Amino acid sequence: MMIEATKPGAISRRIESFWAATSRRQLEESLIHLFPALDETAKRRRPKAGVGHRIRSFLADQEAIMSAIATGNVMKNIYVDGVSFPQAIYLFGRNAIMHEGELDPRLQITDANELSIGKTWVLPRSYVLGIAVAVMIAPENARERLANQGSITLFGRDWRLNELWGAESALKSAIAARFRHPNLFR
Repeated sequence: MMIEATKPGAISRRIESFWAATSRRQLEESLIHLFPALDETAKRRRPKAGVGHRIRSFLADQEAIMSAIATGNVMKNIYVDGVSFPQAIYLFGRNAIMHEGELDPRLQITDANELSIGKTWVLPRSYVLGIAVAVMIAPENARERLANQGSITLFGRDWRLNELWGAESALKSAIAARFRHPNLFR
């Protein structure tokens, strides 16, 4: 079911800029646009929570989806050397980009299909895509729309980007079907 948006919202505009920067392979610029969209989405989900708590909680909520997109494996509750995945993204990614203008050295995003977690979190660029998709599929964002339409293939299905807004249930179903595990998200 498609819900009509009245006008592009802040999240839509940020995600539109994210996709443009991503297409130019400009990682930091894409993150500069992605993290405010993540912040606002987390605020919609948990309006009374403090910024750090709500962002980490949103990332924890979506961790399985993001890892499936990023690696082709469903992983959640990743916790290494005292740091969880949501903490690493929040502290070494979001806070560093928003306050320092660059990633903390403890978080590296690579073009290689490399995943290494320890004192340094080395993640493939596909994790950034996973975060963007997690923001888009959040039910709280069902009214958002992009002006420029594109498409993406996720789990054997071609999705028009505007089909992703608020489509968490549909994407979870596609992931569960791909893994042949109908109860994956229950």
